[in-house]
Amino acid sequence: MAVQTFNPTDMPQSTANWAVAQRIVGPFAPHAQVLPDLTIALDPGYLLNGTTLTEVNAQVIESFAPPASGFRIDRVVIDRATGAASIVTGTNNSLTPPAIPTGKLPVARVFMESITQKIDNSVIVDERALTDQTPQQTSVTCRAHLGGTNQSTPLNSNFIVNFSTTTFDLGNGFDATNHRFQPKSPGYYSIEANLEYRNLASGSLIYAYLSKNNATHSMHGIDTNAANYVCSVGVSDIIYLNGIADYVDVRGWCSAGSSPYLQGGQTYTWFTAAKVG
Repeated sequence: MAVQTFNPTDMPQSTANWAVAQRIVGPFAPHAQVLPDLTIALDPGYLLNGTTLTEVNAQVIESFAPPASGFRIDRVVIDRATGAASIVTGTNNSLTPPAIPTGKLPVARVFMESITQKIDNSVIVDERALTDQTPQQTSVTCRAHLGGTNQSTPLNSNFIVNFSTTTFDLGNGFDATNHRFQPKSPGYYSIEANLEYRNLASGSLIYAYLSKNNATHSMHGIDTNAANYVCSVGVSDIIYLNGIADYVDVRGWCSAGSSPYLQGGQTYTWFTAAKVG
């Protein structure tokens, strides 16, 4: 249905009732300007994102441009996080409104023709739906490996594993230059790594570490007793990362061997991370 301008009856009780109800029914209400033009107005609103309450001031939605011919249905949406309003331009002569972009919430549809000179309430349809039962989730997951290049390992010295190649990296959380995982979204991450050492001496000790912000967070070590001088060691944990400065890298340690190295094949030495909460 087309929108209307809300004008409470000028009575003390009506004014009091509206003062109570406005917080619930008024957020982001779309309507024409007092003197209609090719912009529309949105009333103030608010959004709750987790524990963050964002108050949004009244907005003027500009830049509506009538189609050169025929008609068009545009959509007004707000950003889920900030409440900032924007226009999604529709397709000329289509009765189907444009899709709601990811990360946005619908507020209104606006019908325009080539002869439209001003936007009044009769062509604005209120479609506010500010509560989404399936809120957007940020997917962050990656897998990295050595890219087929063996990595020499020092003896009795902690070293960073030079993961340089990703099989996939949803959320762009892996920094191949610095060989670390540094996601942009805060949360809890399940992190695993496997290191396959070669050219070990029988009885040598090998370790795998998860290091957070240059400090050991988790580790696993074994006594190889490897008759063929090959042995793998893995490590896993769930680690909280703040989405800003926190990062995780993988480190190793080897006690004995003849020019030991990490096997560079992606199925031998690898790293995975996925956001779980």
